[in-house]
Amino acid sequence: MISAKLIKNLEKKGFNLDFPGYSSNEEEIIEILKEKNERLYLAIPLLLQNEFDYKKIITKLDTKSIKKFNQIILISDKIFIIENINNNYLKKIIKKFNIKLKINQFQYYYDSFKEAIGNIKEDKEEILEEQIKSRGKLNTNKALSIIFAPGKIKIMSKIFNHETLTNSELKYYYRSIRPLILAILNENLQKYVRIIESARKIRFED
Repeated sequence: MISAKLIKNLEKKGFNLDFPGYSSNEEEIIEILKEKNERLYLAIPLLLQNEFDYKKIITKLDTKSIKKFNQIILISDKIFIIENINNNYLKKIIKKFNIKLKINQFQYYYDSFKEAIGNIKEDKEEILEEQIKSRGKLNTNKALSIIFAPGKIKIMSKIFNHETLTNSELKYYYRSIRPLILAILNENLQKYVRIIESARKIRFED
């Protein structure tokens, strides 16, 4: 088996190993419980946010694993109440299968759950930020293409990326590109076009 440490380090370097996924939520829960690893058990409350077939899971487990699973169900139920997560289906399972056990390590599970949810939120925020940046780049490129010819945009891109210009490109920049840039940056011109843009009606001569 490939070590988790090696996989994690390779992923940081941009190398991803493709592993087969799980076909169902139940299959993933069963796999975790069969590992009998306390650290992995912490992931189960995250999976219990989605509905699952309790009977299907326990038929694949030994007595000790079933007991552990039942404890985690009760812990998850308590976490979901605190976090205002819909737990109606979980309560039905608890009632239907008469799950009654003393739970321990609640805070340990709750802290892990909060951390995982926080990580998901951070990942989503990063993705959203990247999407905003991409949209901003597309809008900028569109605006540039309206004002500047492709040749001018190419030279500006080289300057933006700190690439060296040839002598002819440099001369062309000062002769044909810089005057346009200075015009765009002119505050009076900006105010002027804002007034035109904000005008409600534009009159045309007959």
